[in-house]
Amino acid sequence: MYPIDVLSATAASYEPYLQATGEMFDPVFAEPMQYGTPFHALCQAVLAVKGPLPEREQRLARAIKGLDASLRYVGDPQLASPASGVERTTGTLSAINHRDFFWPPILKTYRILKELGLSVADEFTRRIAAVDVPGVFRMRSPSNWAAVWIAGEWLRIREGLSPTTLDQFDRWLGEYFSTHILVEQGMYQEPGHPNSYDLFTRLHLADILVEGYDGAWRKQLERLMVTGLYRSLAVQLSDGSLASAFRSTGLTWTVGAQCAYFVLAANYLRDRDREQSRQAVEAARRALASFVRWQRPGGPYSPVENLLPSNYRVGYETYTADAHHGNLPMAFLALAILNGFEDPPIADDANRAPTTFIEGDPTYRALVHCGPYSAHVNAFPTPEYDGFGLVDLTFGPGRLFHFVSSVRHLSEPGFYNLGLAIRAAAGRSKFRAIAQEYPTLIGQIEQGPTDASLRLRARVKGDPYPYEMSLRANETGIDVQERVPGMVGYKTLLIPYLRDCGSGHVTEVTTEIFGEKTVVRLQMGEEVVRVRIDGTVDQIINLPYGYENRRGLCGLLRVDMAQESEGVHYHAAIGA
Repeated sequence: MYPIDVLSATAASYEPYLQATGEMFDPVFAEPMQYGTPFHALCQAVLAVKGPLPEREQRLARAIKGLDASLRYVGDPQLASPASGVERTTGTLSAINHRDFFWPPILKTYRILKELGLSVADEFTRRIAAVDVPGVFRMRSPSNWAAVWIAGEWLRIREGLSPTTLDQFDRWLGEYFSTHILVEQGMYQEPGHPNSYDLFTRLHLADILVEGYDGAWRKQLERLMVTGLYRSLAVQLSDGSLASAFRSTGLTWTVGAQCAYFVLAANYLRDRDREQSRQAVEAARRALASFVRWQRPGGPYSPVENLLPSNYRVGYETYTADAHHGNLPMAFLALAILNGFEDPPIADDANRAPTTFIEGDPTYRALVHCGPYSAHVNAFPTPEYDGFGLVDLTFGPGRLFHFVSSVRHLSEPGFYNLGLAIRAAAGRSKFRAIAQEYPTLIGQIEQGPTDASLRLRARVKGDPYPYEMSLRANETGIDVQERVPGMVGYKTLLIPYLRDCGSGHVTEVTTEIFGEKTVVRLQMGEEVVRVRIDGTVDQIINLPYGYENRRGLCGLLRVDMAQESEGVHYHAAIGA
């Protein structure tokens, strides 16, 4: 399935919710939500120029209506904002001004209509030139929101429709580079340091660069394209998704944005560094492999990385709904296609070279990759979003079963990751999950003995014993040892697992005991993952209900070790 086919299928899943006015209505709440209308209009415009010729007239009609509706809203700041927040427990809606997000898709859709020579573009020219920028928009530099309308405003400048001077534009960009962008780390930073909004902001800055920006910050943008690509390659997991860290990570726009960003980077670097360009294309194909997983059978494309029904709200954050966050990833994919993305999804990640990526201040995260395996350790997570430790462990593209994002129980506070817990006594006694204790690093995360390995030491405040983790990836899987040196006692391995992502398959759990080794076999459909635990196991209890994470409904396996020790040692791999 090629990118244009993916875009056509996902756009079709939302066409039943298009209104005669051109607005996109939400499939659950039956009203417009934030910015779905301009992003869907852009999808239709791209399909008009890149898709089958017989569909062009109908696609253009939809794009024109969507652009008209979008400009009506952006051009009149007195109009009430569509819904933007959804209270999960009751479905109560709230609204704030999200006009910031309208500007790039408006300008990009307009340019397609203009390049096609359509007479309707003349009227849109007048209306676009009349918009009060930045008066109608909510946020200012250096917010990630502001980066969106600033990127759109650069397009308006390029079209000769803006009164904004280059000096003023440079001042807007300067706010980012003076405080929020760490150029040599390739990172945009904001509270919580989400990988999602780092990517989001750098994508819009990259778009400004490739659209011909030549102002005071050009050299910094050029350098950021290189260092940012390095970071984006490093934090992309082997299934094509983005390593979990703070908000929005589990939303599908992050894989769409990766497609768009990697294609921009590949094009920009093609004549500058062919190897980096090749890696960017490969990463775009890996992201596309993740993108295609989230088309619900017979339903709208999922805005979150699971296939459960929209009104289940699993994986949704308060600002998420299908109308806008389902159309946003599609529009990012459309931008990749507009920039020449024609490659199919990557099918096999077994050749990914062994690498380790360690990030100190300000994120304190690390990833290892080897073949189809990726592991991500977050040593400084935000407690409202993730637990400490091994947050993500993935097994390659095209699969649905992974250990991705921290798991929580709906009736209890705290998160669970794959990893160590400390029991107070023998048997099924109370335990302390390291993931919920948020220990502080002792020193830095360090490279381990191989190209794809790491180790860290940390301490829970007031605890006399440190915590240690060593992790190694190779072609046979991920090997992990967690221990509390000096504390000999009863330990437990917690295995929170994805039970139901909405694919029609529920994970089956079986165990096999081979003396002092126990193998837990987890099977979802045809996919099998085996976790081998070293040491004698006392008992295993499977708690399959009441848990969830960004990928769907989850269960929790509690593996109590029989003998006192300092820690646990386990190995996770693709199985049979």
